[in-house]
Formats: sequence, C-alpha cells, structure tokens
Amino acid sequence: MNRKTLILFLAVAALSSLLSSCNTFVGMSRDIQRLGQGIENTANGQQF
Repeated sequence: MNRKTLILFLAVAALSSLLSSCNTFVGMSRDIQRLGQGIENTANGQQF
C-alpha cells in the first residue's frame, strides 16, 4: 500500500467514526433533556 492510499484509508476511517458517534451524542442529549424535564416536573409536583 502506498502512502497516499494509507492516508486516504485512515481519513475515511476517522470520518466514518466521527459520523457514527454523532448519532450517539444526539441520543445522549435527548436522554439528558428528558431527565431534566422529569426533574422539573417532579419539582413542580407533576407526574410524568
């Protein structure tokens, strides 16, 4: 494998890794948002 091919392969691997982690962070932020809403509802005396 020549150097350009290796660099291209590593760049594609890094990019695909970053793009797949975006979905993880989106899901995590939704979970945190729901947790905050649950805490707020509890503080206000409301139920889920």
